[in-house]
Amino acid sequence: MKRLLLGLSAVFLAGCSIFPKPDTTAVNFFDIQPTQNIASQGPPSKVMVLTFQSESTYGSRMVFKTSDHQMKFDEFNRWAAPPDEMVKNLLTAYLSGSKEQAGPPTLSIEGDVLKFYCDLPNKNVNITIAVIVREYPSQKIVWSEVFSRNVKIEQETAGDFAAAASKGTVEIAEAVKNRLATSKQ
Repeated sequence: MKRLLLGLSAVFLAGCSIFPKPDTTAVNFFDIQPTQNIASQGPPSKVMVLTFQSESTYGSRMVFKTSDHQMKFDEFNRWAAPPDEMVKNLLTAYLSGSKEQAGPPTLSIEGDVLKFYCDLPNKNVNITIAVIVREYPSQKIVWSEVFSRNVKIEQETAGDFAAAASKGTVEIAEAVKNRLATSKQ
């Protein structure tokens, strides 16, 4: 009996050598960033970017559509922040304009990130953002619009997903800026 207890004790004390080690796969983080300097020419009016919302299922995990009815949430490739925060930060940088635009804002912008995923069967990234622009501080709606971009990817990698998401989001930011320039306030 003593030998059995001694043997079991030895096994428990040496447990780290017989049990598999936990998976140490690294987690990669990606962000959406413009490829050029964007703050040189902002919209004609000073704009305050408010919150953007997205479905809670997005979180910071990258989402890949694998078939018509299946989405995969990647645990090892993640966004640096949830898509709604990244979109807000990019729009803030994109619409900040020059230092000459002093004074209080005349418009506010907010919205919803409706789609932000990589469609693997079609090899593209889908980004859809609903935007609402209001007079500030009255909150009267000036305009609202849904902007969508589908950006092709060459390879089915998280890096290509991030690059395409950056491109699509910057294209939407440019479309929002152009819409702000042509709208009457």
